[in-house]
Amino acid sequence: MEIFLREIENLKISPRKKLLKGGKGNYKGKGFGNSLDFHGHREYSLGDDIRKIDWKSYARTEKLYIKEFTEERQMHVNVILDNSGSMNFGNPNKLEIAKMISLGISYLTLNQMDHLSFYTINNKLINIQRNIRGKEYFYRLIEEVSNIKFEDTTDFSGIFNIDTFMSGITFIISDFFGKEIEKNLDFLCSQGQEVIAIHVLSPLEIEPEYEEELKLIDIETKSIRRIQFTPKIKEVYMKKMKSFIEECKNTCNNRNIKYILASTDTSPSRIMSKALGGV
Repeated sequence: MEIFLREIENLKISPRKKLLKGGKGNYKGKGFGNSLDFHGHREYSLGDDIRKIDWKSYARTEKLYIKEFTEERQMHVNVILDNSGSMNFGNPNKLEIAKMISLGISYLTLNQMDHLSFYTINNKLINIQRNIRGKEYFYRLIEEVSNIKFEDTTDFSGIFNIDTFMSGITFIISDFFGKEIEKNLDFLCSQGQEVIAIHVLSPLEIEPEYEEELKLIDIETKSIRRIQFTPKIKEVYMKKMKSFIEECKNTCNNRNIKYILASTDTSPSRIMSKALGGV
């Protein structure tokens, strides 16, 4: 963990758009406030704070102008981690890689003194931590995340149970083998969230290397099916998987959601760099 944290310590979580609401903080809001970031002038109107009058401009123009500064807001980061049964696959295991990424996001958030809420989702949504702020919470969170187990099926409709959203970013870390993802992405966007989707898949899911007869067991439903994994079957499978990945990507792009395909043979620090704007 310490090596991983050193690898990501120069990364920063920053919103792409101005924050609409929240307490005073480190990020530019949509309105105007009292930060040191000068925005411009406007003519004085009755009721304006006379302390904001630019008297030097008045001396030059004999007109009253108000100085405006960009408002600053605190950012709230939501982490939604898929811990359904389908995440129990691959070596490295998908859930373990997803846990590492979610902890990396949490570390950066708390280190920046922003607010963090951490959720898991399978067939229900569970709140692990709500609205925490400060680095002292991180090592407690490590213990809680390490105890997260994979179980049940994925139903993204649990996201509707998040009762309060502050301006900021919501990260969804999942293999997206679940129900209702489009409706819930629409819901998050309607709540003013900037959404980043990290699509975690094993290389064996993207391009399987199996041969001959296979006994397939659905990790979530436990149903069993035997198939002959011929080159033709592999070709059909890879077309369907490519189509699934493209569908997930297009679903995100159509909603201005940043999409990252995260194969588990890629280091978590590299995945985070792509998600946060690196190369």
